[in-house]
Amino acid sequence: MLNLQIKSFLKKQGLDFIHFVDISNLPQKQNQVFSNALLLGIALSPEFIRMITEMPDYVDLMVRTGKVNSDEYVEKEAKVDYLADELATFLIEQGYNAYSQSENNLDKTGFYNTKTKTSPLPHKTIAGLAGLGWIGKHNLLVTPNYGSAICMCTVLTDAPLATVSKSPQESKCGDCSICMEICTPKAIKGNHWKIDGKREDLVDVFKCTQCLKCLVFCPWTQKYAFGQ
Repeated sequence: MLNLQIKSFLKKQGLDFIHFVDISNLPQKQNQVFSNALLLGIALSPEFIRMITEMPDYVDLMVRTGKVNSDEYVEKEAKVDYLADELATFLIEQGYNAYSQSENNLDKTGFYNTKTKTSPLPHKTIAGLAGLGWIGKHNLLVTPNYGSAICMCTVLTDAPLATVSKSPQESKCGDCSICMEICTPKAIKGNHWKIDGKREDLVDVFKCTQCLKCLVFCPWTQKYAFGQ
C-alpha cells in the first residue's frame, strides 16, 4: 500500500506525525483539484518551550543578535518544508501528480498572497480534517498532545491513498484568554474560532510580531512542556 511506502520513506526523517487526508470536498480554489493531502508534522521540543517560558523575550533577542536562523522553531519549519518538497518529488517519480505547500513553493508558484498574508489552503485546515486538533483564539492549531508546539507542512496529490476526513473540532479554549492577555501588540482579539468565521475575527496578522508567546503560553502547550 502506498501509505506504507510513504511512511517508510519518511520514518527516519524525525517526523512526529503524518496524516493522510481526503480534501476532495473542499472548493477547487483550495484543493487545486487534488483529492488527497498528506500532513507532515514535527513537534518543538519541551526544552525549547520551557526555555521561552523562562525567557519570553527570546525571539526579540534572537532577532537583535542575528541568530534567528539557528533557532529551533526556524530550523524545524525549514525541515518539514524540505520533507514536503522531497515527498512531492517522490510521488511524482511514482507517476502521480503532487504539489508541496512548502513556504518556498507557495511563493514560487504564486499561491501565497504577500499583501494579505494568505494561502488558499492552510496546513491547519488540513490538520482539522485529519482530526488533529482545533483552532485556538490565537489562530493556531491546538492539539491535545503538543498544544501549539508543532511545525507542519502539507503535500497535495492525486495518489490513491487510504485517507480520513473528519469534521473540524469546536474550540476547547473555553474562557481562557491567556494568549490575548500576553500579546503585546494586541493582535489577538479573544474570540472563539467558528467554521464560517474569518481570520480577522481572531487576529490582526499585520500587528503580529511572531514572538511565539501565544504559542508557548497556551495552557495546552504548557501541559506538553511541563506535564501539568
